[in-house]
Amino acid sequence: FDRPRIASFHPPHTHPMKSLLPLLLIAATAFAAEKAPDELALLDTRELHNRGTLRLQQGDLVGAEEALRASLARNDDVLRLPALHNLGHVRFGRGKLALGGKTVGDVTELSIARSYLEASDADISDMQDQIEIIDKAKADSKEPDYVPAVSALGGGIGTYRTVKKLIPKEEAMVAKRAGVIASWVRSVGDFRSAHELNTQDQPSLQNAEAIEELLRALKRETLALEEAIADQRKKQEELREVIRELAKRIPPDKLPQNAEGEGDDDENFLPEGMQKPKGGSGGKTDPREGQEKRMSEQEARSSLESLKGEFGRKMPTSDKPGNSPGGNKPSSEAKKKDY
Repeated sequence: FDRPRIASFHPPHTHPMKSLLPLLLIAATAFAAEKAPDELALLDTRELHNRGTLRLQQGDLVGAEEALRASLARNDDVLRLPALHNLGHVRFGRGKLALGGKTVGDVTELSIARSYLEASDADISDMQDQIEIIDKAKADSKEPDYVPAVSALGGGIGTYRTVKKLIPKEEAMVAKRAGVIASWVRSVGDFRSAHELNTQDQPSLQNAEAIEELLRALKRETLALEEAIADQRKKQEELREVIRELAKRIPPDKLPQNAEGEGDDDENFLPEGMQKPKGGSGGKTDPREGQEKRMSEQEARSSLESLKGEFGRKMPTSDKPGNSPGGNKPSSEAKKKDY
């Protein structure tokens, strides 16, 4: 891209300002209580143009755009072409800044989205295999081996929760790129308008064509990311269904710890009778009366204090369920696990 174009600096045009100054002072006095006078309104077209160009060189893109747009609003035919040219630089620079100083989107974002789609497919396949294995063992009146099933279920739940958190971030990336695309489209329009005013202005034409090529690449990648997000949402539904089906086939005391949601936003894959009420303390226990009454399996441990009884519900997930007679050791382990 070529350099911004600076109109020749001239001493301030004092004679036209003398005739406008009384009117400006009157307007400023009338509205002083509500709004200070617009600084740009006190500058002539050339001063506005040069201020905008100087802001562009200094990296103040917001200030540059404001001054250049004010210059164009004065309808000065002499400065219209350089103002449009420089405004094209400003709007291209704002889009580039939004991309972290790059002229292309980060392909890593799309790669991550696609990698989790592959991970979801792998987890679904593993869990479906385990469902068949468990069903076959039970049909043959055999005790299923739950170890690989628990491993597959834990992996599926982990992928599900990771993708669920990833999708809003990816959507924010798409929104950011949409802003870049809009800014670059306007930049192309500025450069092409400058070229239309002077068809011999090759730099403006070359800038417009170069940005259009960058736009095409960014639009392709953004569309691919949008499609990946849509595919992830569909895969989330498949994951949820398979996770629930496999969780039904595993004894509650063998379910992986991540089967229980860690907060209000996390899906709880515990069997219906073991699920805690939503709106709790985000995964931490809350020894409220209503919560204790729902856990009938704890009634046999009425000698324990309510907090230990609450934690005791999770104790079957330990390596050796049922080996402790309900003493202090299980409650201590549970507390360590929860905190």
